[in-house]
Order: sequence, then structure tokens, then C-alpha cells
Amino acid sequence: MNSILSLQSHVVHGYVGNRTIQPILTSLKVNIDIINLIQFSNHTGYNNHTGEITSSEEIIKLLDVNLKCDFQYNGYILGYLSNNNNLKSILNYLKQEYHKSYRDYIVILDPVMGDDNVIYVEENIIKEYQSLICNDNIFTNNLVLTPNIFELQLLTNYENIVTKDLKMDDIYEMSSKIFEHKNNLKLLIVTNLNDLVLFNNDKFVYIMCLLKDKKLLFKVPKFDYYFTGVGDLFSGVLMYSMLNNKLLDDFSDLKNIIKSINYTLNLIHLVLQLTIDDRKDLNNLRLDDKDRVSINMKDYELKILKSIKYLKDINNDNMVNYFDGYLS
Repeated sequence: MNSILSLQSHVVHGYVGNRTIQPILTSLKVNIDIINLIQFSNHTGYNNHTGEITSSEEIIKLLDVNLKCDFQYNGYILGYLSNNNNLKSILNYLKQEYHKSYRDYIVILDPVMGDDNVIYVEENIIKEYQSLICNDNIFTNNLVLTPNIFELQLLTNYENIVTKDLKMDDIYEMSSKIFEHKNNLKLLIVTNLNDLVLFNNDKFVYIMCLLKDKKLLFKVPKFDYYFTGVGDLFSGVLMYSMLNNKLLDDFSDLKNIIKSINYTLNLIHLVLQLTIDDRKDLNNLRLDDKDRVSINMKDYELKILKSIKYLKDINNDNMVNYFDGYLS
């Protein structure tokens, strides 16, 4: 049985962060341990919320016991981090784990910093992510980065071009810059490509997966509604799927990379469809209707528990193929 440690946010009500992926991965027979980097009453899309951030000192204590007890994981998921000290603490733990055991494991790092040209973290964590990208400190042999297109710009100091005006060559230049410094980077998966004029489409959402020498494109039918927790769900299911498809043994297997991402997109599509089907007054709650979205946020929580009974139906025989081909 695969074991994963997920370091993400937690909410008392709703489904984002660890609250999103723990039920799904447990039902898929994954042993998942969690450390809550933030504990909030609910996510910040509601009109009201409260909670607190776990201090770096507390994170260090928890991870130190993990080292002493020799808890072993096949994968680590790093989600939203509120400050650079927490990121430093986690990376320091991973370095110790790596040099202690030299075991292979996958690290999925979602460098949450902003979206739609809006930054919602402190400047110091952006600088910490940029520093991480520009050096080759080894804390895993198998790093997977999952930024959205705006975060890719922030990581590579490529903010001189408005996101929507980026060209394919700009994306390749940014990705090459990261691969040049990170020898342990296996996959760079870039989301929110629809923010670009190049991929502007009302019917599909585009995702690009870049390897050092290959570029893969996926497209998924677009839901024109507002969701939270989808990025967290993506990281969790992707980790499960990569481990299940033995990518830890061979990250050069393109067939299994495509299969892993395709499974992830199929499962997310299922969850989103169930969420839409379960909403009230859906036709009156469009994405651009910001005030009404805020008021009706409870209707927008992902239907995680409802989706669990359908997970067994997602298999190689009935999955939709969202792989759209190789890019040159």
C-alpha cells in the first residue's frame, strides 16, 4: 500500500486542501497522513472566516517526530503555504529524509502564489519559491511542479508580459529556465492556460505537461462555474495515479505519464459534474456573478463524499481520453 504525507490547509467546513483529498485517497486504499498548515473555519471565498496558521516551530516538531519514528512515504504533497518559514521548514525536513535514507519518493509541489494576475501571498514566499527554482538543492529525485500560468511567470521572473499575451515560445522559455536548474524535476504541469489568448476557448480547459524533451497537451470540457479545492484535488489524485502507474520506477514512461494525468482529469471531471448536478438555482449562478457566488458559496463545495461510490467506475475501459497530442 502506498503512503503519502500531505502538507496543506484544512477547513472545518467544506472541501479544500487536506479535507478534499483525504476521503478520496483513503477510498482508493492509499495510506495518507496529513499535516494541516492552516486551520480555518471555511475557505476564504465565504463572506466570513476565521482560523490560524500553523507556526513553523510546530511544523518542525511534527516533522522531527516523523524522522525519529522513521515514518516512510512514497509521496509528499505540498500545497498552499502562507509564509516562507513554513516552506523552509518543510524543505529542510525533506532534505534530511533524502540524505538519511536515499529512498525514492515523489514530491508534488503546488507553488500557490496567485491567479489571474493577482498575487495573494507575501512577497517573501515568492522569493523563496524563486530561490528554490534557481538552485539544485536535492530533496527528492522526483519533483513534480504544478503552477498555473501566472505562477509560472512569477517563478521565472517573466512578469514583463501580460499573461494573456504570452506565446508558446514564452512558455517554452520559462519551462526551459526551470529544467536548466532543477535536474530532479520530472514533470512541469501548467494549468489555467485559458488565460492566454492562444488557448482562449469557451468549451475546453487546457493543461500542458512538460518534460525536459517532450511537451504534452490535454484538453477537458469546460464547466463555466466557480469551484474551490480543484487544485488540491488535482495534486492528490495525480500523486495516487503516478504511484499506481509505477512512475516512481520510471519517469521516462510517456504512456504511464499520459495515463496518470488522464485518470486525474477523469476523476476531477466526475467530481465537478456531480457538484454541478447537486446545486440549486444553478442557471442563475454564473462565474462572473461574483456577489451571488459569495452568497451561495455552500452550493459550490465539491461533492467529495458523493463521488466516492463512483470511483470504481473510472478505469481504462471507460475513461475519456483527454490527451490532445504532442507539441513541437
